Amino acid sequence: MNGYYGRLLIVDLGAGRVHDEPLPADLASTCVGGSGLATRLLYDAIDVDTEPLGSSNPLIVMCGPLTGTRAPMCGRHAMVARSPLTGLLGEAHVGGFFGAELRHAGYDGLVITGCSAEPVWLSIRADGAELREAGDLWGLDTQETQARIRAELADARVRVGSIGPAGESRVRYAAVAHDNSRMAGRTGMGAVMGSKRLKAIAVRAARHDPPPMADAAHFTALARQARDGFKDDVGAQILRTSGTGGNVDYMYYLGALPIRYFTQGEWEGVAAISGNTMAETILTGVEACYGCPIACGRRVTVTEGQYPTDGEIKGPEYETLGAFGSQLLIDDLAAVTRLGHLCDRYGMDSISAGNTIALATYLYQEGVLTAADTDGLELAWGDPEMAIDLVGRIARREGFGEVLGEGSRRLAQHFGVEDVGVHINGMSPAMHDPRGYSGMALVYATSPIGASHNQSDYYWVENGRVLEELDIYSPGVHQDAGKAPHVVRHQDWNAFVNALVTCSFSSTPPSTTVEILNAATGRDLTPANALEIGERLVCLKRALNIRLGYTTEGERLPRLMRRALTDGGSEGFVPDEALLLREYYAARDWDPRSGRPTMEKLAALGLDELVQDLWHE
Repeated sequence: MNGYYGRLLIVDLGAGRVHDEPLPADLASTCVGGSGLATRLLYDAIDVDTEPLGSSNPLIVMCGPLTGTRAPMCGRHAMVARSPLTGLLGEAHVGGFFGAELRHAGYDGLVITGCSAEPVWLSIRADGAELREAGDLWGLDTQETQARIRAELADARVRVGSIGPAGESRVRYAAVAHDNSRMAGRTGMGAVMGSKRLKAIAVRAARHDPPPMADAAHFTALARQARDGFKDDVGAQILRTSGTGGNVDYMYYLGALPIRYFTQGEWEGVAAISGNTMAETILTGVEACYGCPIACGRRVTVTEGQYPTDGEIKGPEYETLGAFGSQLLIDDLAAVTRLGHLCDRYGMDSISAGNTIALATYLYQEGVLTAADTDGLELAWGDPEMAIDLVGRIARREGFGEVLGEGSRRLAQHFGVEDVGVHINGMSPAMHDPRGYSGMALVYATSPIGASHNQSDYYWVENGRVLEELDIYSPGVHQDAGKAPHVVRHQDWNAFVNALVTCSFSSTPPSTTVEILNAATGRDLTPANALEIGERLVCLKRALNIRLGYTTEGERLPRLMRRALTDGGSEGFVPDEALLLREYYAARDWDPRSGRPTMEKLAALGLDELVQDLWHE
């Protein structure tokens, strides 16, 4: 089975047992790996009655055939389960070194079932795996947990994925922290781990043999060619210089940076939180994931002011700068850094946390909430102390933090203003306002996991990063007609990339990426075949969601996003949702009323087994 180790680790927490099983070769062929293969396994394991925080919801950790190899930017892995935040497919992608180490230990993935009676952590080595007691780790934050496990194993190179207090408290958007706070966030995989009383997963392969390769020499040559391509890539150089935070200024210029909970187009504080300001003030180093020639990660040190760091820590990414900066009107970069760092240590998705606090602040300022609802706290724009206080309350589910830990949808429902909450299918959007990039309206509306940019970062295409080989471009940031087919192909390509698993920041041409996969596996795929595989996976995810209760009623921009802003880069513009969705369903060959892929489409993609589930009730 070229390109794979051919082995899954099966963990039964209820019985306290671990054992190996073969990787299903047929599923690896059709779903490749990563979130694609994990979703296929999840499809057979759950139904509409599966409780996201119950013992019957499996947590699947999956790598791909390129993870941990010499191919550049292939250190990522996926975590998949039914999401406690949305009730739909939960999918989180994360970088760092954990995924590569898992593969080096000889595993393509993990399937974790059941629930432990007491807290445990999982230790994986090339010579086997075991469950260990974690009572002394319960209550620790993610960095303390990692340090304690490394000390116990007397090995500083152990790769750890762990939850913090937020996961233990089952905050619905709790994340899993890996390595230096690389977060598997967005869909609540940390809450799933907490519900299973699984504190951490630690992996160490003292040495490793690469998986069998169909053409090892050709694979190595292609990987070197791809890596060399980054040397002259302008996008890669910008990401290395300014990190993802370098996008703040340009997103603001286009009106794509959300401000004051999606209600404001201009803000004079934007320059203070940009990646360029970070580079000029608190940046002390950069950091790369496994096999990455870019190093977009930031290392920062704050020595002055009210929010000093305890030495060098991870700097905030673009999403965190928006969620805790522009969304809350906090123009203190050190304070935003502190808020992001707290989310990392508590094990919490910063996008959802910042958006939920911003919604609470908006409701307070509108008079919907009072101090009686907020434990006496005054929620004001631009107040970092308020935000820091609430982040801690959320992680502990303490007082007002109890309802904030439920996420934006449930917060708005709790106070009787459901239409005010900005979310799609329960997930708060990322920091890419679709009034700045209309393609993101379609991405958010049709994403299988809620308003996520990780299923299609089409804003890169809107910025000019076209994929000519795949006929993917943008007619214009504010031109809706004719855009849907390009979004469709971009979603398909991203689904394929998320199955490999490759970082979406990679600028390697699609044809080279496919050729690298062919050299590893012995397949004879073309970029067109890769798009077809991606389309199959998109349909699979849609089919799973329909089984879990998904309807097209959720495919609508929230009310605040349907209001044209009166200033800023998107002044006066709102995407034409009806047109975008009409063209989208036509391009997909899906039924627009039910949201289901047609029987003909399923058959054409080799998904005949799903026809019975979707069309013969």
